[in-house]
Amino acid sequence: MSDDIRVALVNQAFVPPGMVIGETGAHLPSLGLLMLASAIEEADAGMKGSVAYFDEEHLGIDGCKQAVIDWLGPAKTGLVMLTTYTMTHHRQEMFIRAMQAHGFLCLAGGPHVTMHPNESSADAVVLGEGVSAMRSLFPWPGFLPRGVPGMRYKEVDRLGNESWTGAERPLRQLLPSMWPSPSFAYHLVPSGIVHRASRKRDLGGRAPMSIVLSKGCPSACHFCTSGAQNGPWAVGHVERFQMDLEHLLKHTKAEAIEFHDDDLFSHPDVEKVFDVMKNTGLPWTCYTRANPLQGDSGRRLARLAREAGCKRVFLGLESMNNDRLEMLGKKANACMNREAVLNLHHADVEVSAAWIIGLPEDTPAILEEELTTFLGLPLYCLDVNILNINPGSVFSKKVITGRMQPSCGSEIESAEDLLPDPERYGDQEPWGQPTLCAHMSKVELNTFAEHARRRINRELLPMNNKLRQHKGVPFDDFRSALLEEISERR
Repeated sequence: MSDDIRVALVNQAFVPPGMVIGETGAHLPSLGLLMLASAIEEADAGMKGSVAYFDEEHLGIDGCKQAVIDWLGPAKTGLVMLTTYTMTHHRQEMFIRAMQAHGFLCLAGGPHVTMHPNESSADAVVLGEGVSAMRSLFPWPGFLPRGVPGMRYKEVDRLGNESWTGAERPLRQLLPSMWPSPSFAYHLVPSGIVHRASRKRDLGGRAPMSIVLSKGCPSACHFCTSGAQNGPWAVGHVERFQMDLEHLLKHTKAEAIEFHDDDLFSHPDVEKVFDVMKNTGLPWTCYTRANPLQGDSGRRLARLAREAGCKRVFLGLESMNNDRLEMLGKKANACMNREAVLNLHHADVEVSAAWIIGLPEDTPAILEEELTTFLGLPLYCLDVNILNINPGSVFSKKVITGRMQPSCGSEIESAEDLLPDPERYGDQEPWGQPTLCAHMSKVELNTFAEHARRRINRELLPMNNKLRQHKGVPFDDFRSALLEEISERR
């Protein structure tokens, strides 16, 4: 351990505007930061003991700042690293400025600064993946060197004018086979942190821990930024996953595992992944898409997952209307979505799903009809999300180039015009952003979303009760009676 430099990795709580710490659903470690920590220790073994992980929800806002200050204070150079999303970028900015007031260097990363690097107050930002940057930075030369892969630097002249130099494009070529070993520094996660899953992934209150064995997503949906941040889909070997899982279990008190791969079931060796999980005896959840859950092979995959401990799957449905699915860039149709849900249900795997509203041609009648279709499926829960124009997504590129028109009436000339601005676009969901719906205002979309959430809460309760009573019974055998009961409640 050397006091020439200390590194503080700060996992800021996900607190969207209008909320406070603890009100959001999940609280899990930042796998991105833990991978950077592992890369630093791998690049310079002397850094072991000089890298620390701080959790803002665990320590509190002021407590986290003070803990970082106390940790970095004795070192010649204190280096703070944070990552964030667009919706919480303002919180990263406040933390960075507080750290810079103490003379610490700040590096920022994540989807937001990858798309909008010049918006950051950090001393430098990392575009795309950060492992290559860490391997270039360490061993630490005593200063922040120029020419680090993927790094963009803020320059301030004698008059205080700011400019940016360095990398122009994100790095997205790091394959899982090139990740550090172990992939994630779980040994740095303080034992006192209480992690929790969101409702759609909670398994009876068991302490969750997340892991991932691939980058990107095979689907490339038009609303998503996975490709913009991570590049093309690539999967890791099962042997690496097994080693990472062993490291996780050794250094954490995990009672349940959350896979954060965008589409776990599409992994070419997913059955070997199931074998590894079966040997742990732990329950687990994951994300996947409808495509690998079709036909006999899909039914078999669902059954094998259940036998391996899979309790619930978050299925990226997004819509049950073929025109809307095409607009969203989905590679599945409504029939495929339904078959995927039923195959999981028949294997006794619960299904959580998401529904996106606010597409250009949406109307209350179209959405009400689709909601009824969703509620005719055996779902554990259904999230309702108003479409965000996420930086780097296909939708954002179409808006910027004039191929899609936001409903706000404002001129969108650059990506900066889509940055959250509640004074310009309002503070309802999506916070500080325009919507794309031509037939419903932002206020009307939010009103409908609240109506839909109330209806979901009212109708999914009898659905889940009936599903538990009819375990092992094909859904279609009792579907009519169930929907009649729900209709009476309505």
